[in-house]
Amino acid sequence: MKNVINYYYSLYPDNIHQTEKGYYFIINQTRYILTKYLDDPKNIQKIYEMHMYLLKQNFYVHPIVLNNQNQILTYINNEPYILMITIYYENKINTNDIIAFSNTLVKNEPPKWGNLWSQKNDYLEYQISMLGQNHPLIRESFSYYIGLGETAIQLVNSIEKINEPLVYAHKRINQNDRQYDLYNPLNITTDFKVRDMAEYLKSRFFGGENINNELAYYFNNARLTTNEYLLFLSRMIYPTYYFDIYEEIITNRKKDEEIKKIISKTDEYEKLLKTIYNYYKTFLTIPIIEWLE
Repeated sequence: MKNVINYYYSLYPDNIHQTEKGYYFIINQTRYILTKYLDDPKNIQKIYEMHMYLLKQNFYVHPIVLNNQNQILTYINNEPYILMITIYYENKINTNDIIAFSNTLVKNEPPKWGNLWSQKNDYLEYQISMLGQNHPLIRESFSYYIGLGETAIQLVNSIEKINEPLVYAHKRINQNDRQYDLYNPLNITTDFKVRDMAEYLKSRFFGGENINNELAYYFNNARLTTNEYLLFLSRMIYPTYYFDIYEEIITNRKKDEEIKKIISKTDEYEKLLKTIYNYYKTFLTIPIIEWLE
């Protein structure tokens, strides 16, 4: 890898350290990471332009380093890689980090969660009909989680006009993410500000943590509008945690047994959703969700 970095970037590190995130090295007190790019290469120009805009706005993300051919991606053994300069951010993220990150407004077209989720549900239902016979645990649990998805879609679609501001958010954010992950431009998208917190809390819940105190802290400090409260609940209901593992199993990246840790918490998670729903009813007019009554 040292020869590759020498050749493509004219950088000459003394030592290179490999981790699960990529190859780290330090030159003149500047820390670099060469990491594999896992998204569609067609998207990289848009990501690069967004990250340049953020940097010009003094919003920190890891700067991307172009190679000697002035290209964003470098192909090594036919695999795309990208080089970034990083600060040593290895502290685990917390609720305050996410609230702070979600304060930068963006002018963009609002995402249509209902349409996106409907399309995903349709695709997954088709996929399970073709491949589900080889995955009995998924086949037995799938209908329940599709049902959760339908409830989330109905709740989003019940909001008459969603004109909440958009912010920079993340494609996925997890309980074990570090501040390095928070500022990684490859993981940044635009969305409603409740997206990150909902995904973070779901990850923590299914990672075995009690999130009641964090929920209360978030509701007391995030200053949500009525629509944002409803968007947050819909995001909590929509089972990204199940569908993410499902897709890894279907594509043979994880074993079927991995889905058990999700299924085993079904009743406990329903109780959490009911707690949020009943709390909302004390101060919001909210559509009736019969199974949460």
